[in-house]
Order: sequence, then structure tokens, then C-alpha cells
Amino acid sequence: MTKTPLKTSAYFLAALALLLAVSISYAVQPTLAYVENLQINLQFDDAGNFNDDRAAVMIAHQGRAQFAMINRNGDVLFTADEFHDIDNGVTAFRQNDLWGIVDHDGHIILSPAYPKISAFKQRRAAFLEHGKWGFLNTVGEPVVPAQYDNVGSFTDDGLAGFQQDTLWGYLNTFGDEVIAPQFAEVQRFSEQRAAVKIADNWGFIDPQGTILITPQFSQARVFREGYAAVMVDERWGYIDKQGHWLVKPQFQQAKAFSEGFAAVKQSGRYGYLNSDGEMVVAPYFDDAWSFSEGLARVEKNAMVGYIDNHGDIAIEADYVWAHSFSDGLAVVTQNYHQYGFINRQGDIVIEPQFEHARPFHDGLAAIRLRNKWGYLRKD
Repeated sequence: MTKTPLKTSAYFLAALALLLAVSISYAVQPTLAYVENLQINLQFDDAGNFNDDRAAVMIAHQGRAQFAMINRNGDVLFTADEFHDIDNGVTAFRQNDLWGIVDHDGHIILSPAYPKISAFKQRRAAFLEHGKWGFLNTVGEPVVPAQYDNVGSFTDDGLAGFQQDTLWGYLNTFGDEVIAPQFAEVQRFSEQRAAVKIADNWGFIDPQGTILITPQFSQARVFREGYAAVMVDERWGYIDKQGHWLVKPQFQQAKAFSEGFAAVKQSGRYGYLNSDGEMVVAPYFDDAWSFSEGLARVEKNAMVGYIDNHGDIAIEADYVWAHSFSDGLAVVTQNYHQYGFINRQGDIVIEPQFEHARPFHDGLAAIRLRNKWGYLRKD
């Protein structure tokens, strides 16, 4: 496997000063490429992924964890005891025991007022008041009064589950109960279908509440790329959106379709189905993950590599752990002490040297060295 570090340039003096100033850890000393591509200095006690040009980081102070919202320059825009991910320019935050809403720039929209506000989805966030749930909009106004025993999150289909007494139904973003409470359990809508449970069996409805697939399954999962995994007699199979079998139940495990393939477990080993229901990669692996950017992680004998969509080994199983590809790169490690990044050809493009690393998102990746987190950029 060719190893190709990122290019270096005239940062020699700065890099040398850094190397002399730090002590040896489990990770190797940082390379010049690491110094050159450091976007945000190592200063945080934990760090999340960037989303909408913002990330949540943790700063420990006198034994207390404080979370901060930062921008791509590492500037702290807002601090709180807890954050959710940014969605449509806003997020919920917690100060002490109450939750409020803050915008993308750290300006408070709603001062802490409720014992719980969930993450925003489709410009709505569930909030708890006097033991009941409702929904807020992005300016902190209750658009659905707090009147439900429980609620789910809104999806692209514009519907969220709600529970009254013991039964579940669905409402829209305006608070209209478009599907009356009648189900024992529900799942979120995906691809114009939602799994619902009547008595002991799961079936599927459309956004109008019409039962399109009669409840008959002991378990059911959401639709992905036109197919859903369902269980009958302790075995998983796949159905299409009309309820026709793509593959009848025969698998011990069945994961969601991604990029035209689904990982399935049979006789204790994982292989892959295609969207025609054909077993294109025979069960062989000890574990398998969904395809991402044309490659799928697979594990054999406690070592992880990648296959392509023809089932061929694209990157040898040389790693004790690896992440799926994101932004063209994947985090890998051969010893759990030194993490680096490879490209889709299997070339090492950022040498393993970090105590931990997270995948690239929005062009930045969180990395840890000497127990502090910062962020790398790719270029």
C-alpha cells in the first residue's frame, strides 16, 4: 500500500518549535503535514463534528464540563451546559436545569425556560412543559401546545408521531392531527411510509394514514432506497413499498440499503444483497457496514478493510478499527493509539499520529493529541 503524506511547505520553524515543546505520548510526534493542516489549535477537552459551519466542543474547568459553540476559525460564539446539533441556523441549549434556543451566531432567541427542548428537525423542536410535550418553531414560539404524553421528531415527510394516553398518531408541523391516535407503537416516516404496530404486529401506512401493508411482521425497520427490512419467525427479509417480497425472511440480521446494497447476516457471517435481491457478496465477513462513497467497511478476524460495489477487496483489512468514508477520507488505526486518514485508494494521506480522530465533515476533522482536541482541514 502506497503511503503518501500530505504535502509540506515552509512551516519548518513553527513545526520544530512545537515538536521541541511537547512530550512523547502514545502517538508519534506530529508531522509537518499535521502542523500545516491544523485549522483550529489543540485546546478542547472534547470536540464534535462540524455541521452548518459550527461545532460543539467541551472545555473542562475546575472539574466542571462546559460546552461551547465554535466557528471554523475556532472562535467561541456561545457557551452552555449542553447543546444539540445546529439545524436551520438554530439549536437548543441547556443552562443549569432549563433549556432555551440560540442561533448560529450565538445570539439567544429564547432564554432558558423549559425543562427539556429536543433537537430541531424540519424547523420544529419538541419541548416539555408541565409533564406534557409540544413543539416550538425556530423563534421559540409554541406552534403545538404542550398537550401530549410523548412525541417523536419531524421528518422530510412533514409528520411527527404523538402519543395520547396509550395510543400513537401523527401530526403535521402546524399541529394538525392528520392521523388519529390508534396505534400501539409507531416509527418515523421515511420515503412516504411509516411502520405502525397494531396489537403484536407491524405494518406500514402512508402519510394519509391508509394501511398499505397489513400488519404481519414481528419487527419492522424504516424504508431506505425503496426497501424495508422486516422480521417473520425470527428471520429478516426485505419488502418493497407495496409490500411485495424482495427477499423472503432468511437472515439473522438485515441492515438498511445504502448505495444499492444491504449487509445481511446468514449462518453467522455477513454478505451483501443488491437491489434486485441477489446475494452479490457471499456471507464471509464477521461484520459489515453500509456503503459510503462507493466503499463498505468489512471486518474479518478482528481486522477491518473495505470492499467495492463489485464485492472485491478495495483496501486490505490492515486495521484494528476504521470508520466509513466521509469527505473522501476515512479514519483508520492499527493499534488504537495512533489514528490517521486514508483515501479511497487506500493511500495514507495523513500519517497515523493522533490519540483519536473523528471523520471529516464540512472539510474539517476533530483530532486529539496529548489529551487535547483541535481540528484539521484536508487541503
